Amino acid sequence: MKNNLIILSVIILLFSASVNFSQTKLKEFFENFENPITENWQPNDPEKWEVVKEGNNYYYHLKTPADLNTPIRRPVEFSLIRDLEVTDFTMTLKAKCLRTVERKGRDVIIVFGYQDDTHFYYAHISNIHDRSHNSILIVNGEDRKPILSGESIPRLKDKEFHNIRIRRHIESGLIEVYIDDFEFPVMTAVDKTFKSGRIGVGSFDDTAGFDDFKIIGKIKE
Repeated sequence: MKNNLIILSVIILLFSASVNFSQTKLKEFFENFENPITENWQPNDPEKWEVVKEGNNYYYHLKTPADLNTPIRRPVEFSLIRDLEVTDFTMTLKAKCLRTVERKGRDVIIVFGYQDDTHFYYAHISNIHDRSHNSILIVNGEDRKPILSGESIPRLKDKEFHNIRIRRHIESGLIEVYIDDFEFPVMTAVDKTFKSGRIGVGSFDDTAGFDDFKIIGKIKE
């Protein structure tokens, strides 16, 4: 009888481990827009987005700034990746702001942890730093609020593509944003409000370009 109980316990443990393992899988996503069909993307306003060619390269272009007439202060114009909802993830991409370099606060944004239009995180990458520029922020049913830890380093001071990496670790709540130099983050935050969500790109009130997306993330099934 005792031996049978031991065997049953082992079977239960093995079954539980296999179930937990099957519920967590890695998802990979890649996009470089060389095929100019944007079926992998879901923009808020499709009329404001296009794939353009510059030299021999194609990239995703936000061609019209957002209309910010909304009940709460938040980003409005962004495009989400279809059918991708992740927990932990690492993402790399290229992004550039196409507004004049003299414009203070010019920006691109990276949306993640997206639940709906009034619940998500975003990294605001700009040429200046204050509470809402060049910061990590949360939109949680009210005006966006910064969750940045400490200061940040503005890098978006030209019209060239910048290499960006974002890392998200759900258990610790850690968010890291790297720009050009992937050795040290230029922005960090810790927040556990949204445990998973969709990912997207856009701009708060400028025009922008995006290219060469690579994402590895954990998904729940």
